[in-house]
Amino acid sequence: MKKISLTLISLALLFTPALFAGEVYRVISKDGGVTFTDSPPADAKSESVDMPKINITAPPPPTTAKESKDEASEDEVAYTKARITQPSNNATIPPGQLEIVVQIALEPSLQTDHLVQIYVDGRKQGSPSASSTFTLTSLNRGEHSIHAEVIGAGKKRKAKTQTITVHVKQHSSNY
Repeated sequence: MKKISLTLISLALLFTPALFAGEVYRVISKDGGVTFTDSPPADAKSESVDMPKINITAPPPPTTAKESKDEASEDEVAYTKARITQPSNNATIPPGQLEIVVQIALEPSLQTDHLVQIYVDGRKQGSPSASSTFTLTSLNRGEHSIHAEVIGAGKKRKAKTQTITVHVKQHSSNY
């Protein structure tokens, strides 16, 4: 029984990665016991053992709390496209039109936990929203610049659209 246990332990050690660095020998003692070693004794019968190659992968480096917070979601995919598709750049908003619909195109589509913030003339308009369509009201007569930003975890900007210009026409009150 002792020989079987010793043999099993020897075989188990045979499969540890530290032993794969060099040559492994099977040694048979005078009384028939088998052991495995990397340096066989000269006075015993030994034979080289062909070991299969193994694939050892190093563990990933430890992450700090800051890194794991910054990488809030490994499922996040970078936006490859962020554009205002409506209205077109240099669009003229005619008198009497009280609302302007702003449409944002994103690729990939807006991700979970991301929000879109609209800016008019560099100032935030309303609260960030999980929508890609917005309605602007009460724009004064004149030229206005519009852009949008996609906001992710920690209020970090993930994407920004181009800035477009719209020209709002209204009847003058100087009549």
